[in-house]
Amino acid sequence: MNAIGDKVKAIRLQHNLKQVTFAEKIRISQGRLSEIEQGKTKPSAETLFELRKQFNVDLNWLFEEEN
Repeated sequence: MNAIGDKVKAIRLQHNLKQVTFAEKIRISQGRLSEIEQGKTKPSAETLFELRKQFNVDLNWLFEEEN
């Protein structure tokens, strides 16, 4: 399961942003964002901070397991 990546992608789509634009806003490369969305890697602490800051993301929600 890729809960964090799926949620990051959902945030991006909710704001109608392409990967490159969303990645710029959270200060990572488009390739890194793609890897996060696919579950190949986890976001760094810095990326989580930018998600919270730029998109008002509740980090507790981001890490909650879906049933």
